[in-house]
Amino acid sequence: MNQDEREILLRKITEANRKLEEVNNALEQANKKLKEHEEMTQKAEKASHMKSLFLANMSHEIRTPLNAIEGFSRIMAETDSPEDRMKYMEIIESNNNRVLSLINEILDLSRVEAGEISIKKSDTDLNQVCTSIKQIFKFRCPDGVKLIWKKPNMSVIMKTDKNRLIQVFSNLISNALKHTKNGNITYGYRMINDGLNIEFFVSDNGSGIAEENLEHIFNAYVSKDADQQNGYGLGLPLSKIIVERLGGKMSVKSILDKGSTFTFELPFEGTIGGQSKGSQFVTNSRTVRISTKSNAQDMKLILVAEDEDSNYELVKIVLSRRYRLLRATNGIEAVTINEEEHPDLILMDIRMPDMNGLDATRIIKEVNHDVPIVALSAYAFDENIKEAKEAGCDEFLAKPFRVEDLIDIVSKYVKD
Repeated sequence: MNQDEREILLRKITEANRKLEEVNNALEQANKKLKEHEEMTQKAEKASHMKSLFLANMSHEIRTPLNAIEGFSRIMAETDSPEDRMKYMEIIESNNNRVLSLINEILDLSRVEAGEISIKKSDTDLNQVCTSIKQIFKFRCPDGVKLIWKKPNMSVIMKTDKNRLIQVFSNLISNALKHTKNGNITYGYRMINDGLNIEFFVSDNGSGIAEENLEHIFNAYVSKDADQQNGYGLGLPLSKIIVERLGGKMSVKSILDKGSTFTFELPFEGTIGGQSKGSQFVTNSRTVRISTKSNAQDMKLILVAEDEDSNYELVKIVLSRRYRLLRATNGIEAVTINEEEHPDLILMDIRMPDMNGLDATRIIKEVNHDVPIVALSAYAFDENIKEAKEAGCDEFLAKPFRVEDLIDIVSKYVKD
């Protein structure tokens, strides 16, 4: 090969290498775009999933108190006893407040995420704030739960937004009440970091939070065990955002089945001071009569798996004169009671602590396939009904339910 031929060959090799490099660059750009597309697709799918979970949780949170409001409103209209009327009115008022609180949280979270939240700082007496909290929850703590203000040996005037501070305290205490059946909820504040910061705290000895859920508990639209419908609502993410707008930070420590402590630190600017026969009631469509059996042992047995006291009370008032009722407050209790008592029918809530209603239904149906199970749930989307049927539920009754519908569906499965 002469010199000219070698030069021509070298030029061809050089040109081939250049084109190969161009191809490699093009492949790198294509891979980069493909990766970006995959990431965007994953984010879109995650956002869509979170949106669906959020809508499902909000549907449940709204339907649950509405069930009590609708049911007890009808019963109260035909109740002659002043004591019963007052009792039902208190239940209705409590659930009205629950709906209003949830709507306010949704609106607040929407405003916060849109950057529309306003912080108005002024001199605030922290002891007065804690006293106000005591008054707010004076009649909201159930029997067996005591709210304790751990009062410091000083009075503190702090420059902060009083209303937002009360809002965060209220959200944390409301959350503690949902997960504390018996025991104490303690709240207060203390100076830390040589007086540079104030730490506010709410501590309970309730059900606690599993370690794997702690890092997600403050995420907006994500709640603990949302797929299992055992969430914490909007109060926690909203509170975290407010605290951060106030220049602070929020954290949580928790041990499952032992309790939780939520704390939030704020920079301190301010001053420290010194140291019954048959009955009837009328529904929208017809008059429903509930007869009284003379011997409780002759009554058919219904197991009601329901963790909400007001919802169980409604079912009890409607059915207890005709049927014998047993209550389970979670899925584990439902499985155990079913094995021991062999009920004629099970009314199964879906969202419950420890074990949800779907898992409980699967276990019960494996042991006793013949026992009818009616799902009573505020999760009432088509996919929720499908999941309940696939788990083994024979019927699905959405909350809020009509009283006559409950009576009809029970009569369908429990014959006198």
